[in-house]
Amino acid sequence: MTGSPDDTSSWPPQPASKRSATPTRRRPSDAWAELEPSFTGDDPAFAHRRNTRRARPGKRRRRLFGYLLVAVFAFILGLGAGYARGYFASGDVGGTVTVVVPAGATLSSIAAELEAKGVVKHARAFVIRAESDGYATKFMPGTYTFRQNEDYARLVGLLSRGVDPPTVKVSIPEGTTLKQAGGLVAAEVHTITAADYVAVARDDPPPFRLGGYKAGTTLEGLLFPATYDVLPKVKARAFVDLQLAAFEQNFAKVDMTRAVKANLTPYDVVIIASMIDREAMVPAERPMVAAVIWNRLRIDMLLQIDATIQYALGETKPLLTFDDLKIDSPYNTYKHPGLPPTPISNPGLAALQAAAAPAPVDYLYYVARNDGSGRHYFSREYAQFLSDQEKARANGQ
Repeated sequence: MTGSPDDTSSWPPQPASKRSATPTRRRPSDAWAELEPSFTGDDPAFAHRRNTRRARPGKRRRRLFGYLLVAVFAFILGLGAGYARGYFASGDVGGTVTVVVPAGATLSSIAAELEAKGVVKHARAFVIRAESDGYATKFMPGTYTFRQNEDYARLVGLLSRGVDPPTVKVSIPEGTTLKQAGGLVAAEVHTITAADYVAVARDDPPPFRLGGYKAGTTLEGLLFPATYDVLPKVKARAFVDLQLAAFEQNFAKVDMTRAVKANLTPYDVVIIASMIDREAMVPAERPMVAAVIWNRLRIDMLLQIDATIQYALGETKPLLTFDDLKIDSPYNTYKHPGLPPTPISNPGLAALQAAAAPAPVDYLYYVARNDGSGRHYFSREYAQFLSDQEKARANGQ
């Protein structure tokens, strides 16, 4: 019977000291060990995550400290930029001064020079603000004209843009010959003599391509007349190259449709244009003079252009003599049919366009009116030409 002296399972009673007063708390790993004898402890991945979680408070503190440092630096930089801007906030602008910024100058050296000339009040303040605004390496060398206590925005604008080097202007009129152009260039550019210019343009020309032009011959006619801005120390070849480039740009505007149909090369058009610019004093007459030349070429008539005689003589004479007309030269169009071998001047765009597209008239003759207007009488018949000559003589009396 239960609880009887014969029940050996509960007899004799165990001493109180051998019984646990409180039950032992079991870890999850103990349960896993009972199920799987090979399990010896926590899974390493679990342990790593647990350790990581324990380390997070330290990392957070370090990250917070880093943010704090960044904020402090930003605050300091903001104070510095504000401090620098304070020096440019006001002040009266004074007189002008010259400041030279050499090549390779640092921002600090530029600032020191600006302070020395009174352009800025404090070099260090200028450095701080310029660096803050991204100008640390943007300032260009050169010779500047600033005002004392210069406005900051204008100051950094000028320094970052730089100054244009001084140039020399050389103006070459339309219809100027190669020799005349050499004299004009030499008068303005001290590093070029007239002989240098002629040597490059006539005796040893740079390569140039144009339909009908023979490479290596004189560049007369291809040295485009214009106003050129050049450096004071430019050389003759560089100047000639500028003129050739200008010729190419302008000749591209010439419509060659009619000239091609008339079997004229681009170089032929330049030759005709060179005579037009020497003969026509009034712009409106350029297409008319071109028409006379075209009409004479069409019927194999001598051109008889006075300007070609003057070119052969090497001088411009107001009145040609009978002996002048007999000069032995391929440029004497009173003796040799067709076009002269090369242009006789450097024509402008208007003459080039007229030479390629003359006026639709049948004139074969013209004579200067001799009345101070610079205009000509044009005619189709020789008898009318003789009559026009008499009128021209009467105008001159």
